[in-house]
Amino acid sequence: MKIKIFSRILQLFALYLFFTSVYASLGKIITIQSGSKIFGKVVSSYKETDYSTQTGNKRYGTTHYILRPIIKYQVNGKTYEIHGKILGEVGNQYKIGQSVPLYLSENQPDYAIINSFFELWYEPLRNILFSIGIFLVGTFFGKILSNIKDKIVNLFNPQAHADQF
Repeated sequence: MKIKIFSRILQLFALYLFFTSVYASLGKIITIQSGSKIFGKVVSSYKETDYSTQTGNKRYGTTHYILRPIIKYQVNGKTYEIHGKILGEVGNQYKIGQSVPLYLSENQPDYAIINSFFELWYEPLRNILFSIGIFLVGTFFGKILSNIKDKIVNLFNPQAHADQF
């Protein structure tokens, strides 16, 4: 009974994640279709921790940083800025002073999206695929646990395994 409840919770969570990803994607699609295409300029970047190999209170280890671009653009004489979600160093994809294509929301001049595949589609696609995976795990959770249980029993009971042949 507990397995079925947990399976349904996983499935509901997967559906929630799926529909929120679809909703976010629709917002981006609407911005692309109804908004306007403008250009912004990379003015600087900020350093964000990507991962660290340092564990606990040890003094050694390395920390890897990602430089995220800060892009400014103007609408009706007013300046706005957005922070990119670009993977990798800014120097690899964007250079300071470079002009960057943006999609500007029709109703909200402070909302713009960088016109690149990663900025537009990476996060929604990742979440949709992740939600499908969670849904499948939730659907077959009972069978997965049963297979794991059988393998553990066979591991500790070699006679049961030998009887099968």
